[in-house]
Amino acid sequence: MSRPQISTILKLLDDENQEVQNGIQQALLDYRGDASDDLAALGIQLSAETSSLLSKSLHSGRQTSLKENWSVPSRSLKDPDGDWDALEALLRLLSDFLHDGITLRPSMSDELDLLATEAETQVESPAELSEWLFASDRFSGNKTNPYDPRNSDLAWCLEERKSNPLGLSLIYLLVAQRIGLPVYGVNYPGHFLCLIDLDVAPTLIDPFHRGRPIPVMQLLQEHPEISKKAAEAVRRPCSLAAILSRVLANMNLAFSKLNRLDDADLIENLAKTIK
Repeated sequence: MSRPQISTILKLLDDENQEVQNGIQQALLDYRGDASDDLAALGIQLSAETSSLLSKSLHSGRQTSLKENWSVPSRSLKDPDGDWDALEALLRLLSDFLHDGITLRPSMSDELDLLATEAETQVESPAELSEWLFASDRFSGNKTNPYDPRNSDLAWCLEERKSNPLGLSLIYLLVAQRIGLPVYGVNYPGHFLCLIDLDVAPTLIDPFHRGRPIPVMQLLQEHPEISKKAAEAVRRPCSLAAILSRVLANMNLAFSKLNRLDDADLIENLAKTIK
């Protein structure tokens, strides 16, 4: 049975009859939270008011889709060199969930592929990749809205060329994986970082601050006041599970600040599935 055309739904979207609204909400569930392909295919241009209303109406479908498709592998994320494909698939689910459901855009993974193809011809080391991505200001820190949930939507980050420390680090990590460069995550408290070997010395990379390199030993020697947890974090890369947990923690905080408590609860429940 085919789903109802989005053009038909739009005509009734703001109908005040409760029975009509119930029917519209049920029909929208068939879209799984995303009507962008149909809107584009029909050439429908939405007003700002209709865009907002439709996106909100599609949101429950995105919630359902995320819950039904979320499955964290029990072992393959436990190491820094774990299953990057599995992690990326979960990040892609989160990206789709955070999407507005009405704007046509390339997939997160396709955009990462294009970025990696471009980078591969211009860099040969993790340090050069950091410079290419961040020192060049190709990507920058979202200092205006650090708690915007979209910082965890990598498709949005790739399009807007900005994110929080974790979002920028994930772009660095996922591009590095595609072109075979060793870059790892560092679960530093309050500010996610990356780790590379630079001149045979472990070096932290701070994507949020234009890829600033910080030798690990220099940090530990010059800042003996840092916490034990922070000192342990910089000495070794974190697991892929820790990265995923950090993403979900950021999302939970962002939704809580916006009083989107249903979304915060959903993300909190997803976090419980990570072993």
